[in-house]
Amino acid sequence: MRARAQTLLGAVGSAARAARRQMRRIPRAGRACFVIAFVNVAIWSVIVPPFQVPDEISHFSYAQYFAETGSPPPNNPNDSQWSLQEFAALDGLNFYDVHGSTLNRGVFTVPADAALRAELAAANQPLKNSGAATAATNQPPLYYMLESIPYWLSPSNDILARLALMRLLSALMAAATVLAIFMFLRELVPGTPWAWTVGALMVAFQPMFAFIGAGVQADNLLYLGSALTFFALARAWRRGLTTRRALAVGAGLGLGMMAKLTFLALVPGAVFMLALLAWQRRGDGRMRALAVLAAGVGAAALPVLLYVLANVTVLSRPSALNGALTTATSAAGTGSTAVTWHEILDYTWELYLPKLSFLNHAYFTGYGYPLWTVWLRGSVGNFGWLDYTFPAWVYTDFQRLVYGLAALSVVGAWRVRRALRRGVVAILGFAAMMLGLLVTIGYEGARATASTQYLFPQARYLFPLLALYALAIVLITKSLPRRWAPVLGALLVALALAHNLFAETLTISRYYG
Repeated sequence: MRARAQTLLGAVGSAARAARRQMRRIPRAGRACFVIAFVNVAIWSVIVPPFQVPDEISHFSYAQYFAETGSPPPNNPNDSQWSLQEFAALDGLNFYDVHGSTLNRGVFTVPADAALRAELAAANQPLKNSGAATAATNQPPLYYMLESIPYWLSPSNDILARLALMRLLSALMAAATVLAIFMFLRELVPGTPWAWTVGALMVAFQPMFAFIGAGVQADNLLYLGSALTFFALARAWRRGLTTRRALAVGAGLGLGMMAKLTFLALVPGAVFMLALLAWQRRGDGRMRALAVLAAGVGAAALPVLLYVLANVTVLSRPSALNGALTTATSAAGTGSTAVTWHEILDYTWELYLPKLSFLNHAYFTGYGYPLWTVWLRGSVGNFGWLDYTFPAWVYTDFQRLVYGLAALSVVGAWRVRRALRRGVVAILGFAAMMLGLLVTIGYEGARATASTQYLFPQARYLFPLLALYALAIVLITKSLPRRWAPVLGALLVALALAHNLFAETLTISRYYG
């Protein structure tokens, strides 16, 4: 296994050298945003106790199994989900008492830490579990392949030391996401350099984004894949679709699909935009335009096909993508989990918009209006395993702020209406990607509600659209005259920084207060 890790390390080293060459072509402000984002998320990774990021126990288990065996978990039923080492860590950290209960704290006294270390030392073998099903085992393996590198590079076999290094890799992914968003804005608003920094820093200081980035969580590679895809599409739109740029779009799509199945929701919209860009090239010849489109689609499909082939022929296990595609073809099940298309449409509408009188179902009567109670409240801050939040006044004030910013965005859209008309292809493409994700969340939420009555949606499910969030911030700043727009941008970044610091203080109080 160490030989495999060394091979992976060599490949990563080559990629790192190529990345350094590319980094020199990035504006200093972009590199600064990358560093700021990494430092901020790294701080979060220190103050959030081990395994207190949602589903981190499952994602670590998958990564540990892959690092120890070189293959994804086989999804064995009724077997152990965690290794003895992880069991000992969860027990020593009082995980099951701390998560979900704000009355309990993490390990932060000397005697408790000594007891934890003794328990970990006694459970050093075996290091892997039996590959039982968890919340993560149906996902593609790319994120876990990458996390196996810091796992083996750790100078200690201690599970918490390994987890700390693995969290830093997630922090690097979060920082790369911020950089990709910086470059995305650079393509869309090339004449406004300060806006690139404002949009990128608004993402870097988004507390829930930083909180998820602090953990071993495949969402971090998902966010990076989506940000790179948005950047590649924006570059192709502004500079023209060439074979090289189509391949870049395909690479972003392939990365996203191999990161997490959620990314499949963005693929139809991205391919739609790619087709629109190819259609604009029809003056160069229809066959040439089709060849460029095929290059992009082929680049996206190749890693997926290789993954499916490896699962079927080498690992002798069903591909997670196969299962996802099978599930997506039927909206209705049998028994208690049956759900009709009408119910799915009702649920999806109510998830984002006010309930209409002719809708037959009322899914959120106990939760209030989801736009505020799920999406806004969750984006402002719902931390841990959804077990601690800000004081109520914070959410009330943010709701008022959103009303004001929404009004400014309308003014900003009017002021840049000419540019918006010229960007109709980009608007249609990005809107299709956003719609695909919203509909997918609604579909999965309706099915989950029918079978468990559990409130499925979480604000982090929208974070693949962080590039559009940054673009919306830029649009808001455009509401003011050119002289004052940077001032508004600076004020918004200062507010985001204060929000982030407040969230970090809240987290310290939650676990160590």
